[in-house]
Parts: sequence; structure tokens; C-alpha cells
Amino acid sequence: MVDAMSDGSPAPRQWQLMTAANLPAVNELAARIHPDFPERPEILAEKFHLFPRGCFVLSQPGAQICGYCFSHPWMAGPPPALDTRLHTLPQQPDIYFLHDLALDAPARGRNLAASLVPDLVAVARSIPVQRLALVAVGGSGPFWTRMGFQPIPDEAMQAAARAKYGGGAVQMERDLT
Repeated sequence: MVDAMSDGSPAPRQWQLMTAANLPAVNELAARIHPDFPERPEILAEKFHLFPRGCFVLSQPGAQICGYCFSHPWMAGPPPALDTRLHTLPQQPDIYFLHDLALDAPARGRNLAASLVPDLVAVARSIPVQRLALVAVGGSGPFWTRMGFQPIPDEAMQAAARAKYGGGAVQMERDLT
């Protein structure tokens, strides 16, 4: 798969599985991208250790990590709270939860986030689950709608998402069937 650089020239897709060695750079990037949604390094490390095949990093040629993703199997219902340990993942999950897919500002606008979505769908199908879920923050709802997600119509679920992720949060799902 190929993305276009800002000058229109092709750039190789650079998403790869995260390693434990990537965690310090990911933590630094997360703190910079999400100052309103801070998560302690040990929380992100736990997500990585619980489900490493759902964790990705993005680097461009000659650059440090400029994007990351944490995702994991979960259960339908209210989303897990930010900056809170999961402790364990469900033995029989029914959704795949995209905890965070974030890009540093210079990497945005080049379809790099969109290029990871098929890989996330493939991981979800391998579990197997029938739906993906996430909480859109920071005005990212339109992006996720383009990726096939829709807001959950249950107002109680939306209220739970806003309580955990802030007033503009929207819990969304994508059906994989």
C-alpha cells in the first residue's frame, strides 16, 4: 500500500508492530498529542503487553516515530476509562476496541491513519469479533465516519463515553459483517 507525500510523490507505508523499545518515544508523543487526555507510561505499557499485535507505530524515512496505535479485544458496553489499568483482556471478547490512533501534526493529512484501518480490521477478524469500537475525541468523528464507523445511538453509552473522555467524546462502532 502506498500513501502520497505532501508534494504528491509516493511514500512507502511505514506502520509496523510496536516493540517494547518504542514505548518511551510513544509516551513522549502521546503526551504532546493528547495533553487533555494524559495517560501514564505504565498504562500504555500494560496495553502493549496485554495485546502487542494490536499496537503499531508509524515512522517516516529519516524521522522518529510520528504516530502510534493501541487497540485490543474488549466487551461491548461503556469504553474502558482513560489512564486506568485493564489488568486482563476478556477471554471471549465481542468487540475490538481502538484505544488510540494518533499522528503528530506534520504526519496528518496524508492518509496515514486511514492506511492502518485495514490492518486493524484484519486483527479484529482474526480474534474473531464482528465489530470495532472507539471513542472519537478532538473532533475526529468525521474521520472515523469516513472509515465506516457510526455513533452508537444509545444515549447512556454516549454519556459514559463523555464522562470518561470529555464533553466532545463520541462512542462509535463499525460492523464487520
